[in-house]
Amino acid sequence: MFYTSISLNGAWEMQYQEQEYIGNIAPFRYSYIEEDAAGTEPEDISNNIIEDAVPGYWEDMTEKFKFTSFFHKLRINPEYGIQSYPIIGNAPDMALPNIIGTFFYHRSFNYKNNGQPTAIHFDGVQNTVSVWINDIYLGRHEGYSAPFEIQIPNNVLRSGENVLELSVANYRLKGYMGEPVTGLTSRAANECTGGITGDVEIRVYNSPLRSASVLISNDCRTAFVNLELAKPTCVLWNVCDGDDIIKSGQADGNFSFETEGMGYWSPEDPKLYTLRIKCEECEIIHKFGIRSLTAEGVKFRLNNKPYYLRGICEHCYFPETIHPNHNLTYYRNVIRKVKELGFNFIRFHTFIPEEEYMQAADELGMLLHVECPNNTTVAEWKEIVEFCKSHTSVVIYCCGNELLIDEPFIDYLRECAEYVHKNTDALFSPMNALRGIEYFWVETDIEKQTKDEPLKHHPKRLEKLGEFSDIYSSYTNGQHSYFSISGDHKKVDSWSRVYNKPRVSHEICIDGTYTDLSLQSRYKGLKVGNTNMFSSIEKHLEERGLLKNASLYFKNSSEWQRRMRKYCFEEMRKSKTMAGYDFLGPIDTHWHTFGYDVGMMNEFYELKPGETIRNVRMYNSATVILTSLGKKTNFSCGELLKCNIMTSHYGDNDLLDALLNIRVSIGEKITHRESVHINSIKNGEVSDLYEFEYKLPEVNKPVKMKLYITLDGEEVFAENEWELYLFPNVKALDSEGIFITKGEEVFQLAKMLRDGKDVLLLGNKPFVGSPTTFRIGLAGRTSGNLATVIYDHPILRDLPHEGFCGWQFANLLEGGSTICFEGANIPFNPIIEVVSTHKFVVRQASLFEYKVMGGRLLVCSFDFKEEDAAAKWLLNRFISYMQSDEFRPKIEIDETGLYELKNAKVINGIKNTNVAFNPNDKTSIRKTSKLAK
Repeated sequence: MFYTSISLNGAWEMQYQEQEYIGNIAPFRYSYIEEDAAGTEPEDISNNIIEDAVPGYWEDMTEKFKFTSFFHKLRINPEYGIQSYPIIGNAPDMALPNIIGTFFYHRSFNYKNNGQPTAIHFDGVQNTVSVWINDIYLGRHEGYSAPFEIQIPNNVLRSGENVLELSVANYRLKGYMGEPVTGLTSRAANECTGGITGDVEIRVYNSPLRSASVLISNDCRTAFVNLELAKPTCVLWNVCDGDDIIKSGQADGNFSFETEGMGYWSPEDPKLYTLRIKCEECEIIHKFGIRSLTAEGVKFRLNNKPYYLRGICEHCYFPETIHPNHNLTYYRNVIRKVKELGFNFIRFHTFIPEEEYMQAADELGMLLHVECPNNTTVAEWKEIVEFCKSHTSVVIYCCGNELLIDEPFIDYLRECAEYVHKNTDALFSPMNALRGIEYFWVETDIEKQTKDEPLKHHPKRLEKLGEFSDIYSSYTNGQHSYFSISGDHKKVDSWSRVYNKPRVSHEICIDGTYTDLSLQSRYKGLKVGNTNMFSSIEKHLEERGLLKNASLYFKNSSEWQRRMRKYCFEEMRKSKTMAGYDFLGPIDTHWHTFGYDVGMMNEFYELKPGETIRNVRMYNSATVILTSLGKKTNFSCGELLKCNIMTSHYGDNDLLDALLNIRVSIGEKITHRESVHINSIKNGEVSDLYEFEYKLPEVNKPVKMKLYITLDGEEVFAENEWELYLFPNVKALDSEGIFITKGEEVFQLAKMLRDGKDVLLLGNKPFVGSPTTFRIGLAGRTSGNLATVIYDHPILRDLPHEGFCGWQFANLLEGGSTICFEGANIPFNPIIEVVSTHKFVVRQASLFEYKVMGGRLLVCSFDFKEEDAAAKWLLNRFISYMQSDEFRPKIEIDETGLYELKNAKVINGIKNTNVAFNPNDKTSIRKTSKLAK
């Protein structure tokens, strides 16, 4: 080691006051002076010694604080409120009853003063700390994202006992232009988190050597070693591969060496070397890899080869510990899981990963994008860069999420970028989602400066940003996130000339699911278990008579979500100009709008029902097979199954002499197969492979088909499959005896039924309904639909389904509607149920039947499009069913029931309005902007 340390972890005497303390007088002396002035005796502090106070979060010490003299003074987070369903407005961020205020820490330590440079080192403090040793004020530090230290002048310490006092406050920091600093370790669930969050120690430096980092040239041919030295000195160094020394030398400062013969580091092969630097009797041992992520045009290259970033968004949600932990094994398990699913990149949403997280990424192979809290000061930005730059895995630095990028802020970004380019070998991304440049026009006076083609953007701001930015994390007009079901890769590609840099699509697949109530037991004894996140859902569902269906809703919701996800990822990979994505939903992350069920996995990294590793790897691998089918899934007998087969290939080399195998199956029977020899597939591109055509056979009833395609080459095997449906051609049936109508008034409908007629009502009129789409509800919102249920009923006996609406129902749901059953006296017995968000439950159905007085009523509120094979067949099926002896509705209502459906009082959750703009985020509107004024 290049220093010796005195650990200050463990027990400390503590005091508390609600107000922030920014004085220079040692706090314990200050507190007693104040009490004496008030004419009172100092408090009994015998119970104020807190074991394991450092490191420790205050909210984890609540039980210990109960026995202190200051417990009655503690104040609770003013952001905390009751979290309970139902909610119809913007769902609040999760909050906990954390303590807010200032804690004073006091302890002594022994030290032998030998005159060597000394500092007090903090691995983490949230949010500010002031330091006194022996009543001498040493300074104040603001910021919580990176370790830091405060130098101790030589005349402050004395041999023997020394007294150390700290003042730590968790009041919100002021950053850029006085704006609040918010990130996912201080915002959302952890609002007002406070404490000394990492180790504290006195460091005595035994040599001039302070730190070392290895930077790699763009061509990977040279490694530059940067040393931090307190004074010029000679060092000896060597590079080891295992036990073998492969490079060595001597230097008086920074040095470099050639990397010829050394292997490259990548997520696929995380080769690490060991650098040893000796200075006098001290040594630094540093692990590093040879790697370089560069931007070339609109694409990335890793180690001189085309590379595509398949990323996840890490939301800082740790259900067991609440806070980021220091458990290396935990982070290794997380990285192994996401790598297993095909990801190679992690974006940290407005928080800086712990040292152990970055170490695990170095070891196992995962590219990291580190992102500071919003409005971080330049001073803390530099601390972040210095903290992260020694890790091979860190390849991108970013200045926050969804902040307004106006002219003054561009100057701030420029300064941050210059520091990255000067001190690291990583790329600079200015902001996740370029608000004020490519979307969200809230500055009305700026409107005239924008251009509408090829997309609406602010060209002058983008030009300035481009002067120092390497890549963009682009919102892409929500094509892959908020509006992923209608995304258009060709449109996204047409925008690339505006950016002229690699783009990583921001937070793709904002798709929600129902909450899995079975996880409630996993939270027992944990802080989240003390909230109403689960219990209020249960209560709300029970009040609506739907609690018994909760597990089914979750299962079917997961099936819907995974279909949306596959479609979105494949649409993403069809883009010829996008260079990657950060996927919002690896796990459910309840800190961001509690009940944020966005993940393909639950918060314990377990795949949701229906999802498999194999399925995810089909669309989330280096090489992915794609088709031009899009949302075309329903076919008629005799129709051509026709599509262009493509591949997005990012391997080590061009793919030569590959075999494309195509197979169509109906049920378990393969009805068509063919193989095509592919001479060459260019690496790093989306390539057209083959125009496939197959005339579909005749069937007597609807069947489920599978299109299965493999690509088999010397270095690559890729596979993918698509869920398709084949419907027999049907002729319009004679509807004798059935009255088919759209939008009859209730009194007319009642008259027909009173007269004993059988009525097929298409659409939702005259009843109260809500529109439907095949795009599942956005995660965390209080509106939208999250599941469908098809109940056992003879009308759908011949239609292939798995108890929910899959792709065969896509056209029927798109542009259709539900009918709302909000009346107290109307029985809810749907054939096809559309399940609303659990945050505000509305009972809904798109297919149901009743016996009404002397007649019978069948209602379907789907959108029956003429070109949809499923719509044609289903209409015929309705008629044949209603003409059969099976048409025997079990539930009977009277005319009052019809009017109850017409007059249902439905309160809907608010529509999605926070497009890349979270209203819970205190940085979403800048106080200093013209808009705020």
